[in-house]
Amino acid sequence: MMNGIVIFFRFLLGNIKKIILIIFLTIVFLFLLFPLSDLNDYASSQVSKRTQNKVYLQFDQLHLNLFTVTLGLDQVTIDMPQISGLASNKVEVSPSLLALFKMKPGGTFRAEGLFKGDVEVQVSPAPSTGTTEKFKIDINAQNLSLKEARQILQLNLPLSGQLNLTAQAVADVTLAEQPEVDMNLTIQRFELASTTVSTAMMGSVNVPQIKFDKVELKGKLSNGKFQIESGKLGSPKDDLYGEIKGELGLTLTQIQGQVVPQVGVYNITVDLKANAAFQQRAQLFLSFLDSSRQMVGTTATYKFRVQGDPMGQPFNLTPMR
Repeated sequence: MMNGIVIFFRFLLGNIKKIILIIFLTIVFLFLLFPLSDLNDYASSQVSKRTQNKVYLQFDQLHLNLFTVTLGLDQVTIDMPQISGLASNKVEVSPSLLALFKMKPGGTFRAEGLFKGDVEVQVSPAPSTGTTEKFKIDINAQNLSLKEARQILQLNLPLSGQLNLTAQAVADVTLAEQPEVDMNLTIQRFELASTTVSTAMMGSVNVPQIKFDKVELKGKLSNGKFQIESGKLGSPKDDLYGEIKGELGLTLTQIQGQVVPQVGVYNITVDLKANAAFQQRAQLFLSFLDSSRQMVGTTATYKFRVQGDPMGQPFNLTPMR
């Protein structure tokens, strides 16, 4: 018996390279011959089934790279409640091997052509002192089209521009605790076309065309509050420009598996400057801010504080000098 075992292990050691090569070639041939294209309908049906027919996934081709452990989908389209035709030219998912072994979230997600831009999300374990398991989430979005986003998300505001976003978050996937998020956002060539907005307090308000060469927002979400550390709206070469600062309550909750933001008490300081051209075409709109207006030559300055609670008292606008 012992002699047989010894002979067996000697055989393995003597032919280890050949055995590894055979295993490797077997995996490669199985991978090359496997009809991945036949998985399209199966994957789509499974996504629909597991989401109670709330999410419909379609794609043209499926790719699997064993060397980088990457799953890729080409020409992806997703339909779900309130969002129709969410599309991406290419989606890649590269799970962390350690995360796969532990059956935990982790890895990298990339989407090319999403809202005509690119998005990358990286997830990894984060240090945690409590009993709740937390993860670090890094988000990088480049050149997202606001016009494309508002059409797909069915937003009424006629927005356009290109959005870039970087964010670093520490959160638990159950949202038992509120996440901590640092965010930097910029929008190039922001434009809000002339429109009418319905408000609870003032009824329908006519909003004139507003253009900003660039919008910059830096903020931090912590303990259910979003702090606007720096907010720049346009530059002196725009007809309207200024700055905003302050904070607002913002909590994230899960409702039927979807993350829903809830806005709470807000306290925001606004400092706007309008040249003569904007004053001329936006007289009615600016009349709501007359109490805070100060004239410096032909430029009107509007500096005020907006406070309120969406769930309680109406907003209060206080002029600042």
